[in-house]
Amino acid sequence: MKNYLIALIFLFVIPSISFSQETEKKWNLGARIGFNLGASAPFYFQDIPDRYDWNTSFNPSVGVYFDYKLPNPRQSIRIELLYTRKGNNTTAFVEDRFFKVSETYLGRVTGDVYMEIDLNYIELPIQFRLPLSKKDNGWYGVAGLYLAYMVNGSFNGKILEGSLLTDDTGTTAPVGRDTPYDYSNDLKSFDWGAQFGAQKELGKFTIDLQVSWGFSGIFPFGYEVVDPNLFNLYGKFGVTYKII
Repeated sequence: MKNYLIALIFLFVIPSISFSQETEKKWNLGARIGFNLGASAPFYFQDIPDRYDWNTSFNPSVGVYFDYKLPNPRQSIRIELLYTRKGNNTTAFVEDRFFKVSETYLGRVTGDVYMEIDLNYIELPIQFRLPLSKKDNGWYGVAGLYLAYMVNGSFNGKILEGSLLTDDTGTTAPVGRDTPYDYSNDLKSFDWGAQFGAQKELGKFTIDLQVSWGFSGIFPFGYEVVDPNLFNLYGKFGVTYKII
């Protein structure tokens, strides 16, 4: 994470010292810090277990933003460059759900399982920013897309002791101990989706509340081990500070 922050600092400093006065009239430059609250879930929320205990991880987001003003100076195109983390953990009771521990140890599980997701991205949201009122009251709406590249990530968990495993021969046996599984190597590197929300300006500061909804599953299309695929769905809370 340290290397990513250093890179973002350079991306912040270099443009700030190279803007001319004319460019400054068209561009705003600032910093953003925040956190994400959410989970990776099926797109239509199908096949969610009836019993589950879900917790979001500590998911910071930090980076810079650029606002390019349109002919109406209260309208702009906003581009952000962020390091962002998306993660959660879940304990759930599943019924007849496929799990693959190894090439020789796989089958359908009924019982308690634990799952932990940790995804770290370099993210590029590109949005239109429009005033929400004819009066200049500081309220803005933002909407657009985000593109993200995963720099590292993990998806692992455990089939908990006492669960029942039915193998491909139809034989059912209890799981004798907590048994780990790991699908980290199968995660996709690229993610994209919609991002929209509202902002309130307070001087040079802006309070930011948005929703980020991924359209690209975290696993490849047709991946049979995790079916249905999971999509990143997060609320994004942040504060920005305008430098220029």
